[in-house]
Amino acid sequence: MFYLKEPNSKNKTLIIVQYYVAKEKAKFRISTNIKINPENWNKKTRLPIRKRGGGGIASERITRKLLEINKKIADLKYKHGVDLTIGDLKLAFGKSSPLTYLIEYFEFFIDERIKLAEVSDRSIKKYKVVLNKLIDFQVYSKHSYKIAELNHTFYIKLITYLREKHNLFDNTLHRYLNVIKTFIHWLEAKNIKVNKDYKKISIKTHETDDIALTQAEVKLLEDALLEGAKDRARDLFLVGVYTALRFSDYSMLEKADVRDGLIEKRAAKTKAISYIPLTQKLKTILNKYDWKLPKISSQKFNPHIKKICRGLGINSKVKKTSFQGKNKNIEIKEKWEMVGSHTARRTGITIMAEKNIPDHIIMAISGIKDPKTLKKYKKVNKGSIVELTKQLF
Repeated sequence: MFYLKEPNSKNKTLIIVQYYVAKEKAKFRISTNIKINPENWNKKTRLPIRKRGGGGIASERITRKLLEINKKIADLKYKHGVDLTIGDLKLAFGKSSPLTYLIEYFEFFIDERIKLAEVSDRSIKKYKVVLNKLIDFQVYSKHSYKIAELNHTFYIKLITYLREKHNLFDNTLHRYLNVIKTFIHWLEAKNIKVNKDYKKISIKTHETDDIALTQAEVKLLEDALLEGAKDRARDLFLVGVYTALRFSDYSMLEKADVRDGLIEKRAAKTKAISYIPLTQKLKTILNKYDWKLPKISSQKFNPHIKKICRGLGINSKVKKTSFQGKNKNIEIKEKWEMVGSHTARRTGITIMAEKNIPDHIIMAISGIKDPKTLKKYKKVNKGSIVELTKQLF
């Protein structure tokens, strides 16, 4: 749709193109850089008035240019389908000179993900972390990379930089690289030419030494006499154990979603539905807070739960192994040092597995869709091995 910037002007005014993007519920507007006198503009057809003679030639020329813009939008809709976004339109019309540099595109990529609201806040934070690392890399390299320069050499230099200057281990590098590949796929979906070298780059992942608490350690937490912030942190951790939910999903528990003894909710991150048993222990904590659990960030929660576990003597020695390529780094830590918000979910899943609850039931409760993902959450407690094998021999 076209309209005049100054419809009541007595002089020539710019013609503006406007397109409503339904998915984003927003309008895209930009100047066509074409001017026309308002007296020569048809308000109904939103095109120049058809005339004879010299004025008709000028009118026809403007009409033809405007119809070419309409065709450009139609072609974009054909390429991108009903999911045409403001981002697509900006890339096609939004700048007098097209985007060129990696950081420009990456910022645009994040902005579009935010507007479309198709990924979680956690993913947006992860994208921004990777963006900052790319900016740091370019400052260090003293070079602003263009999209056309994202080749094999670029990826090797980036990986080397992140290992040497930021001390990143392979599992973290693997996650960062996946974000960059997601970005590259986004570029490809917009028909932006990219180097295919990214397909040849991969970082091997390694099984993590993440820990889960034992049933006895969970009992210590349940029985501990705590007050204030520590009491709230302990309760939140136990909710994670009883539900096997992500820390970010605790706030979704509502009385209205209880059906036949189960809380049915859709996870914020994966959109998977969880069927959470409303056990007596879980119900007691939820009622304690009138089903409005305390809100605390994981950054503030983690120090509290570590101190609590340390005070309860959860201090068995744990070996933590990390890899940087062929180099292996081994640290010996006390167990409380490795406890965090995600330990609760891992603990809940591990205990359910030890109680011989079938995998498909654990997946239904936790909202995990992939058996491979479930396997990563199951941790072997040495004490459980001893107790279970005693029954066999």
